[in-house]
This record gives sequence, C-alpha cells and structure tokens, in this order.
Amino acid sequence: MSSASNRTLAFGGYDFLLFTGGATELVINLVGMPLSLVNLWLVSRTSVIHPNMKFILIFQSCFILTRGSCRFIICLFKFLLWDPIGAEMTAYLPAIRLAYYIGIYGRNFVPHILIVERVLATLTVKSYERNRRCLFSLLWSPMAATLAVLNALSAISDGEQMPLTNLITTIAQFVIGTAEFAVFALLWRYNANIYQKMLQKAEAHCLSERYQLSENIRIGRQLMPPLLLNLANILLGMIILLWNCVDLPYYWIMFTFCSNFNSFFGLLIELFIITCHPFLMRDFSVVGLAQRDLISGRALIERSKPDDHFAILRNAWERPCN
Repeated sequence: MSSASNRTLAFGGYDFLLFTGGATELVINLVGMPLSLVNLWLVSRTSVIHPNMKFILIFQSCFILTRGSCRFIICLFKFLLWDPIGAEMTAYLPAIRLAYYIGIYGRNFVPHILIVERVLATLTVKSYERNRRCLFSLLWSPMAATLAVLNALSAISDGEQMPLTNLITTIAQFVIGTAEFAVFALLWRYNANIYQKMLQKAEAHCLSERYQLSENIRIGRQLMPPLLLNLANILLGMIILLWNCVDLPYYWIMFTFCSNFNSFFGLLIELFIITCHPFLMRDFSVVGLAQRDLISGRALIERSKPDDHFAILRNAWERPCN
C-alpha cells in the first residue's frame, strides 16, 4: 500500500488531512453515541412497535453504537499516539478494531432481516399484531451475529490488506440491498393502497388488522430514510475495500473520507428512527420537555404548588378571628 511515506515524522499535507478527518469523526461520534443510547431507550420502552421490529431496531442501534464507540476510541488514539495511520492498525488496538468491524457487518445485515419482517407483517396482516412471540428474533439474530463476527475476523486477519472475500460479500450485500429497498418501497405503497380501500369498507376489517396496516405505513415512512442510508454505508464500505484490493494510492485519505460519512450516516439513521415515527418522536419530545423543565426549575415549582396551596389554607384556618 506504499505506506512508508505515510509514516514519516514530518507533519505534511497528508498528515494534516488525516488529523482533520480524525477530529471531524471524533465530534460526529461524540454526538452519535448519546443519540444511539436515547434511541435504544425509546425503542425498548415503547409498546406500540411490534416485538419483532423492536428487536431489529435495538439490534441495529447496538451495532451502530458499537461501531461509533470504536471509531471514537480509534480517532482519540490518533491524537494520543500522534499517528493517524498506526491507530487504525491491528498492532495497537486489536480488540477495538475487531469490535469495530463486528459493528459494521452487523449493521449491514439489518436491512436484509428488516425486509423479511416487513414481508411477514404484510402477508399476515390479519394476525401479525396478535402474534407477539419471539421465535423470529431467535432464528435470525444468532445467524446475523455469527456472520458479523466471521466477516470481522476475516477483515483483520491479513493486517493492512483486506481479503477479497470481504469485497465480494460487500458487493453482494449492496446488490441484494438495492433490490430489497425496491421491495420495501413497493410494500409501503401496497399497504397504503390497502388502507385507503379499507377506509371505504370499514366493516370488512377487524380492529387489529386496521391497526397493523396503519403501523405498516408508519414503519415504512420511518425506515425509508435509514434503509437508503444503510445502502450508502454499504457503498462506502465497498469503495474502501475496492481501493484496498486494487492498491490505489492515497488509501488512508479515502478511508478517512468514507469513514467520516459512515459515522455521519449512522448518526442520521438513529435520528430518522426517532423523528420519522410519530410515537417515538412524541416520547422523545416528552423527555426533552421534562429535562428542560428540570433544568429551568419549572418542574420543582409545579411540584411545590400543592404544598403552597395547603399552606395558605392552614394559615387561613389558624388565623385568629377578630
């Protein structure tokens, strides 16, 4: 990869770009990690989303958080070691780098599982809401986690040179993901059309079916931007792997550029999961208002009003009559 010139002690334009990219990604992940935690908290608390979808969203946030945390540590070490390339290598941080790749590949598997769940929710719309068993989650989650670990081990096995198998896997994921995105868009449109027809014949549909159809539409609106961003993340990963396998120059500049966008898109995925679902956005707004009132003291004032009221009554009762 002709990295000898990249490791010189002189601080040149190449190093400046790498350190600038590291600082930018440090800030992005500093914002993204708390957002992932908020997303995990909101999704885990809600009872509106079906357990299958809830588990997928939790799974996705966990892997985005894993990747973001690892990237934050790696970028921090770039400045602590004053070595923007060495901090990316296995020799310094093998466990962190392994967890970083597990986060990437685990996150990339989520869209495939999501499409399967949406197909099930559409085909079994009459009974899906009542079927809340966790069998589906127990089937796919070990498989996805195992594949993520195997791909991560393969990615770090050869040091600087990424294996060709990882490139082939990523290209396959991108092609399949593009087709799945089209399927997801068709499912969303299909559910919306069925719901409009249902409104004209309300007596022909039970309440659970009507609710599941409306939830399918909400989930479709919620997940369309994250799915598109997931595709963009896979495309960025494919560019990095292709650049590495062909051994093109300025690899670390391209890696830093793509990694910054990967972190930013991960942040946007977490943000859209919250803002594009009305109930999660409502819960998020309630939490935000509660925190604001607590900081401003308004909550304490409101809490003290009953005490003030009873104090006034007590003073009026005990006041001597003239």
